[in-house]
Amino acid sequence: MGPAPAGGKAAIAISASPNPVALGQRVVHSVTVAVSGRLGVWVSSAGFGQPGLGTLPAGSWSQECCPSQTAGTAAWHYRSSSPVPVGSYRFGADARRTGSYLSTASLGFASSSIWVRVVRE
Repeated sequence: MGPAPAGGKAAIAISASPNPVALGQRVVHSVTVAVSGRLGVWVSSAGFGQPGLGTLPAGSWSQECCPSQTAGTAAWHYRSSSPVPVGSYRFGADARRTGSYLSTASLGFASSSIWVRVVRE
């Protein structure tokens, strides 16, 4: 990973809106990258349908079983195909099951996670 960002900013941050999200609705994840590097994002496939790429840099989603980045649930895993530039990226995923689900973004050794709650309308 490159140098630490200036001003005490985190190298990476993830957020989700709305949170909580209603069952069947779309939650939009935002990932902010403060240093260039290879980006990884995990979203629970137990709680969400396959995410779109949205504004994520070139890369792809695949499914994998039960990583710690989603608290042990099956996951959608995005990997950038090359280092991503500093910036903010957004992608959406449809909520398909009620519960609380962990989403994580990582960049080198830095990571950020958020619990997203899916509720009945």
